[in-house]
Amino acid sequence: MSTPAVEPTVVERAFYELAFRAERDPVARAVIVKAVQGFFHAVAEEKKLGSTRLLDLARTLAERYGRWRAPRVAARLGVDAERMDSLAAIQDWEDRVFGVTGHWTAVDETSATRCETACPFAKAAAGAPELCSDVIHRLETETFRTLNPRYELLPLERLLSKGHESCRFEHRLRR
Repeated sequence: MSTPAVEPTVVERAFYELAFRAERDPVARAVIVKAVQGFFHAVAEEKKLGSTRLLDLARTLAERYGRWRAPRVAARLGVDAERMDSLAAIQDWEDRVFGVTGHWTAVDETSATRCETACPFAKAAAGAPELCSDVIHRLETETFRTLNPRYELLPLERLLSKGHESCRFEHRLRR
């Protein structure tokens, strides 16, 4: 199964480079966090007005960006796409970039479960938890599945944006 090549937009390429800077640069991290929070607030406000135009756009962009970034992030992080314990480094990196805190509750060659206990986007996403359950799910799925077609992310049901005490990500590599 081959995923079609995706050419990045200028914005996608700039976001990608900013994300790698943000891992170690608190100013770059603050820029990313404020931009994403602003977008999440806009989606929630639009949802209140009965529209899902921005949410639908976010779904499409998450899939596209996930496919584009996958090989680049994996190469920069030295990820072995055949091992879930190695693929988990991508979520570790994302959490560092975006200021999310959490821990792994289980990690092995075929599965990994992450419990995220604090997220700077949870409050902004509370008005549209689909940003997490759908958009973030799509971003993760497209990123990991581009690297390994056996990958699956279980539905994101336990979420800070839904008022739970943590977000739960259950990653699997099907045999």
